[in-house]
Amino acid sequence: MSILIHDATVITVDDAFSIHDPGAIFIEGARIVAVGPNDEVMRDHPTADRVIDGTNKVIAPGFVSTHNHVGYTLFRGRAEDAGLACVTGMYLPMNTVATREERRLVGSLTYAELLKSGVTTTLEMEEEADVYAEFVETLGCRSAMGIMLHDADFDAMAKGEFRFDADVRERELKRAVEFAETWHGRADGRIQAMITPNLTISSSPELLRACRKEADRLSLRLSMHVGWGEEEFEIIERLHGVSPYAYARDHGLLADDTVMAHCYVTSDADTGLLAHSGACVAHCPLMNSVRGHIAPAMDYLERGIPVSLGIDNMFSDHFEVVRAAVTMARIKTQDAVALKAPDALRLATMGGARALGLEKEIGSLEAGKRADLMILDYEAFGLRPTLDPVQNLVYHGHAKDVETVLVDGVPVVDGGVLTRADAARLLRDAELAAQSAWDRFAAKYGGIIAR
Repeated sequence: MSILIHDATVITVDDAFSIHDPGAIFIEGARIVAVGPNDEVMRDHPTADRVIDGTNKVIAPGFVSTHNHVGYTLFRGRAEDAGLACVTGMYLPMNTVATREERRLVGSLTYAELLKSGVTTTLEMEEEADVYAEFVETLGCRSAMGIMLHDADFDAMAKGEFRFDADVRERELKRAVEFAETWHGRADGRIQAMITPNLTISSSPELLRACRKEADRLSLRLSMHVGWGEEEFEIIERLHGVSPYAYARDHGLLADDTVMAHCYVTSDADTGLLAHSGACVAHCPLMNSVRGHIAPAMDYLERGIPVSLGIDNMFSDHFEVVRAAVTMARIKTQDAVALKAPDALRLATMGGARALGLEKEIGSLEAGKRADLMILDYEAFGLRPTLDPVQNLVYHGHAKDVETVLVDGVPVVDGGVLTRADAARLLRDAELAAQSAWDRFAAKYGGIIAR
């Protein structure tokens, strides 16, 4: 199918950050054929199977969110006020309670929420990420996906004890490899499998080395959490005698094909390790700020460390993440003009594409790239007057302003409505699943935080 969008403001996020106003885009099948000034594109492509009037609308590349746990929307309304106690007191113990079906129902809702907020590509890592693959294929979004691995005893960890189990390690790796071999490249290439150990504190050296070996064998990228709290540093120093960053490096996880999530606790030496490795930081400023931390993102950028943006969990309006990247950078540096709007938008699009090795396919609106984009209706409260469309998008845009989303040239959100999923059913099913899981959690652990 061919699509022509005309008389719009087109924010390309190409190398020159070109903006065409009025501009047009012509799409044939999954790819952009032409993008540029309105008259030129209309002259060369006057007709299409579908023509969209872009008057008062802004077209931008779809967001690429490089760190998500979609099933962790299960913790919405539970973990926001729990601080870092949520990691060992909620997240890990919930693995012994929540069923695969409950995860699937909650995570499916999150994928849909993300898509409606203009997130066309999601890096999803979770204990049972495989439960979402079929829904991703149906929903029509793009997703890098990895089963989040560990070989630690979670109940012992909740008591401050760290024990690792070779049988658990073998079982976890087997699941991850089977998922990758089954799903990598599926859904017309929209699913990209990854190898994703969870935490440094829940991963033995043997597990990390095995993850690197399997990623190399299967030609897959990797991701893991690092630098998420002082507690992590104390534990890794006690267990292994080094910092979490050095621990990841020593066992093959700090490398140029790895997305390191968070990194808001670091030292100058650790930042040096990051810079030398070529690894990308998945900066999650909204979630980090809720937990009282701010990653030194501007320092990372100045030292040549690739930075992308992620949601992490519970939240789903990616515009809030882009704004948080700006505000947290300015608070951290005490510089009122640090990370201006175009740079923040680039992190949210091309930054994410580069982190996933997809910079030649997505992340900007250029001829030959895949047609992953969002159309925002600027004839709306909060977006007028439009004196600068980029600043309005970054500082004032919301998920509610996204009217249409295309992935591979297919309208997956049209007129604000999901085209491939029943929104009412997603909401209802997720609510029931979350209530059921938390009832059992409280019965097992005596409350909403395991003690």
